[in-house]
Amino acid sequence: MSAFALGLLLAAGTLHAAWNLILKRAANRLVVMWLALLVGSSLFLPVLLAAPVPRPIWPFVAASAVVECAYYLLLTYAYGQADFSQVYPLARGAAPALLAVWAAVVLREYPSVLGFAGLALVVGGLVPLGGGATWWKWGGPAFRSRGVAASFGAAFCTSVYSLIDGVAVRRTSPAPYTVAVLFVAALLLGPPILVRYGGRAVLAELRGQAARIVAAGVLMLFAYTLVLRAYAVAPLAYAGAVREVGVVIAALAGWLWLGESFGARRLVGAVAVFLGIVALALAR
Repeated sequence: MSAFALGLLLAAGTLHAAWNLILKRAANRLVVMWLALLVGSSLFLPVLLAAPVPRPIWPFVAASAVVECAYYLLLTYAYGQADFSQVYPLARGAAPALLAVWAAVVLREYPSVLGFAGLALVVGGLVPLGGGATWWKWGGPAFRSRGVAASFGAAFCTSVYSLIDGVAVRRTSPAPYTVAVLFVAALLLGPPILVRYGGRAVLAELRGQAARIVAAGVLMLFAYTLVLRAYAVAPLAYAGAVREVGVVIAALAGWLWLGESFGARRLVGAVAVFLGIVALALAR
């Protein structure tokens, strides 16, 4: 992977961690995330108007937006059915592995031996890094089959929309494409969120957390644009794995600034992800 692509993905991971930390303390994360999507993409609509997405690319925009909506809904459902320590590592860790499969099947991008080792280290490191004490107890009382199934569904959606985006940005400019996808996704998510939570609850979140919503929305747009720019110049499987560096950064930020525990388990996971990223950076 080129130094340019690696730099884009590391910057994107930092921005991803930043907007996640901004939303971390929101009482209703789904509503705030939706508002961040809507406000952030609306602020950047001039980018789309100045450089419209070509007509042949709009099917990619629509498909990616639909799959992203499914991702958000599945992830939210999973968090309501199972422990965070089971949902998070599955949703984040399985996606790069699935994306590597799709990239090989659709794009004929096959990892080298070093690349495969890097993918394995990143995916393997994300599980203990994201999971809690019960992440490995698949047969224990904490196991929730519906939540785990929804987690895999969210990971599947992530891999699919990443593949769609990876193909699209090799045919068009990443910036307007990003704005288009996130704006359409926000429009599609609006009706189910308004039906579930009601207009008053949504307005209350907008009034009470306007600064947080705008900041998260802007960071979200920049992070996604950087990722898609990297997709255009780097092997998709490698880029999809390296983008998960944001998980490591978020864990470190939580430990340093929010007083969250890190411990030996997370340290091992972080080192594995770091070594995996080094391997991917050197892979061809």
